[in-house]
Amino acid sequence: MDTQPLRVVIRVCVADIPGNRLARSHRLGRDFCSEVLGRELKEQHAGGFDYVHILPNFDSTNPVKAWFLFDFNATEQVNKSQLSGTIPHRVYHATRLDDSWIFTPRDHWIDTARKYCLMYTWGGKKPSGTVGS
Repeated sequence: MDTQPLRVVIRVCVADIPGNRLARSHRLGRDFCSEVLGRELKEQHAGGFDYVHILPNFDSTNPVKAWFLFDFNATEQVNKSQLSGTIPHRVYHATRLDDSWIFTPRDHWIDTARKYCLMYTWGGKKPSGTVGS
């Protein structure tokens, strides 16, 4: 399993995410981990912890497009300068084809996403039992 820190931003139509609308962020995170990273989404693991940010419109009852933000392999808090300069960012557009996801990299969105996502703390609120607890 890759243990390098990674911030992932995904743009998707919320109606494409199966299941309970209140669980969409976690469902998308689990599916992305399985299909792209080849591992499970885990609150805690040997490489640190994964964090699912809850962004606006994730639970919309309308078929709107929304952004989803995930921090993988967080081990410690970092400041905005470190987050912007040293934590790799990847951006994807996700679409659904039957029961399968298509995660299309959108490298031309990375700079904009990196700047916008600085408002969200790396690793979010630390789960109990992790670094700094």
